[in-house]
Amino acid sequence: MKTRLLSVLVAGLALLFGTQAYAQSAREDIVHAYVLVKAANHDYAGHRNAAIKALEDAGRELGLEMKGKGSAAELQMQSDGQMAEASRILHVAQGRLTAEDRKHAAKHVDKAIEEIDLALKKK
Repeated sequence: MKTRLLSVLVAGLALLFGTQAYAQSAREDIVHAYVLVKAANHDYAGHRNAAIKALEDAGRELGLEMKGKGSAAELQMQSDGQMAEASRILHVAQGRLTAEDRKHAAKHVDKAIEEIDLALKKK
């Protein structure tokens, strides 16, 4: 019962954050996507961890504080939803990065998108 309630809460928060994503800056979008990917509970043949590393690299380049933790027991469908939402947010952020931020973080954001997309194909 607690796991189900937690799952519903996580999904609700993901939807809430998803509707607010357009009001955030590209930098905030990158942190938000990081939290979603980090919270997904499946490995996706190593692509999830590669996406996390790419987002951490982007965060380091931009001086962002990247925080997020994995969840305990999450359904595959919920993990897939979080990963898909992270990809959507990163695609939006990618187009909104300032020229200066793009110089430092674009390759990392591109890599994260690639890894998330591969992860969702591997499930």
